[in-house]
Amino acid sequence: MAKATTSGKPPAERASEAQKPIEPVTPAEAAAKIGAEPAPAPIEMPSDTVADVDAPVIRIANRSFSASPKKLSGRRLDVLPDLPDIRDRIYQPHLRALRPSRYPSIPFKIRDQGSSNSCTGYALAHAVDMLLHRAGLDAPAISVSARMLYEMAKLNDEWTGTRYEGSSIRGAISGFYRNGVCTQGLVDDDATDPWVLTYEIGKEARQNRIGAYYRLMPDLADYHAAIDEIGVIVASAQIHSGWAKPEKNQIVPSGVSAGGHAFAIVGYDATGFWVLNSWGSAWGDDGIAHWSYEDWAATVMDAWVLQLGVRAPTAFSALPRRTLANAGLLKETAASPVRTDIVGHFINIDDGAYVTGGRYYSPTPAEMTETVKRLVDPTSNEGQGYQHLVIYAHGGLNSTSDEANRIATWKRNAVFSRNGIYNFHLMWNTEAIGEVFGKMSEAQDGRAAGFLGDLALETLLRPLGLRAWRNMKQDATMSFAKGTSYDGGFYGLKPLLQGLDKAGKRPVLHLVGHSAGSIMLGEMLAAMSRFGLSQLELGSIHLMAPACTTEFFQETYARYLAKPGGPALIDKIYLYNLDDERERNDVVGWGGPFGYGRSLLYLVSRAYEEKANMPLAGMQRFRDELAPSNKIRIDYSSSANDKLGLTRSTSHGGFDNDVATLTTIMTRILGKAPKKPPTSDELTGY
Repeated sequence: MAKATTSGKPPAERASEAQKPIEPVTPAEAAAKIGAEPAPAPIEMPSDTVADVDAPVIRIANRSFSASPKKLSGRRLDVLPDLPDIRDRIYQPHLRALRPSRYPSIPFKIRDQGSSNSCTGYALAHAVDMLLHRAGLDAPAISVSARMLYEMAKLNDEWTGTRYEGSSIRGAISGFYRNGVCTQGLVDDDATDPWVLTYEIGKEARQNRIGAYYRLMPDLADYHAAIDEIGVIVASAQIHSGWAKPEKNQIVPSGVSAGGHAFAIVGYDATGFWVLNSWGSAWGDDGIAHWSYEDWAATVMDAWVLQLGVRAPTAFSALPRRTLANAGLLKETAASPVRTDIVGHFINIDDGAYVTGGRYYSPTPAEMTETVKRLVDPTSNEGQGYQHLVIYAHGGLNSTSDEANRIATWKRNAVFSRNGIYNFHLMWNTEAIGEVFGKMSEAQDGRAAGFLGDLALETLLRPLGLRAWRNMKQDATMSFAKGTSYDGGFYGLKPLLQGLDKAGKRPVLHLVGHSAGSIMLGEMLAAMSRFGLSQLELGSIHLMAPACTTEFFQETYARYLAKPGGPALIDKIYLYNLDDERERNDVVGWGGPFGYGRSLLYLVSRAYEEKANMPLAGMQRFRDELAPSNKIRIDYSSSANDKLGLTRSTSHGGFDNDVATLTTIMTRILGKAPKKPPTSDELTGY
């Protein structure tokens, strides 16, 4: 336990030592580099930033930073600076008198990260601990999990994609913002076993969330005001050998940088800051040492100040819709669900590969094990368990945020779970298609486009659309490409399907796809024999406006009926399509003369497939291209069939928002009408 010294200034002897001139010392010998696996693609950075994935140095403006972890006295140093971002909110000091000095009161045990490279998590944990103690006044001090903060930091920092290990302060704050943080008692910060974000951890983490947070400019007055107002700053610097063992509690400057490190600043006086480090109580004076302003100016990288949010566990799912205030924001910068909102309900595949980093990183094998346990536990889902599992593949105009919104909306409203169905999603980023096509498939009154738009999209833009559509189909193929370094769909689904197959009691599997999702599910069907399943049953397949060619449908879906190469299909393959009248009344694009006056399937069939007028399985006009089978049923959304209520979507993109379509799918999965079918209000927001 660190000394609890009253706020103001430290003991006289410390003050006198802080005034003594500091002499430079010889730096410790630099440690050998530690390599990292190369990442598949470079990241986007400002124009004055250079990051060579094959080089050990990253240059930002006129400063250079090591892209490989370093060591100082056995401590890992691997923090990189936070890139400039126009979305950062900058801290602005209040115009009030500041205390001449502040020395911290530390009521909790000083943490020691040991030889791990998790200083961003430990530094932020120290800051949160101080804020929790301050909020609780005389209440017992609460400690949060440094490991959870660090694990989230690794998966949220902006340097994903570089040959670099570690994290950044921004990554730690982003992870805290998106996931919250659990208490130290629920997670062993010293454990070395694989990290698992369990439901219990995620639930408790929602109790401790971040409030406002601001980036600090490298201005001494701003630092002083922030410490005086909040009491703690999370900072990073290119530290040197003087940090290894402070002399008389002073960090003695050295001219040679040892590497990037994160820590908390918890006080100040006339000559420097008081630093709370995560190297244990033996470092400095019970974990605290003095850092001169000169050394700060020469080595500091970044700093952030934050406050804790009000305890509101449901706030993570409270996502405001577009308003006048945020209408100008890019879709990716607007509010989107955090990973804990959808954990256990998805895998993320990008360009055919399994995504293990970023905002919506795929589950680890250990996390997938937790999902399997939940699926086979008869007491889960508020005591009713899960009798059915739906694997859902979205269409070709969705970003990862779009799909996260869909998953979070269905989960928050219990659209499937309240009927004993567990929805699990294949998240694959197809936003590039949206960038080519624009705003897709929004039904409007009358024909919104015209001859010029049709001509432009079918002819002038055909090369671009053809390439985009071909790339999207290739992504689906590579998601289940055996013997390649891609194969992300198979890799991600294998522990789920094989885990269920080995369970004593398991739900029945069903496949549901929309538009281009039919291509992804078709590739999955073609790979079913590779999963080696012997017990898991395949109940039914549901395709909404499938954008796959009739040839692909015959090669994957229809052929599977005769030679399944996996679990036999118990029920049928159901197709939910627009009739030709609604296909021709649907629109694609921007409206006016530059839109396209038919549905997306018309555009793909006529211009963006390899051959003009390619037959697609989702189009009524090509129905005869599908071989008849009593295992295949097609229902059409049309003005004549609306009274039947099986499917009532009026646009290509509207099927997964259509109450009638989803209710019909659930009815066929359950073998009876769902007790609590979805409502229109529950199918909005994605």
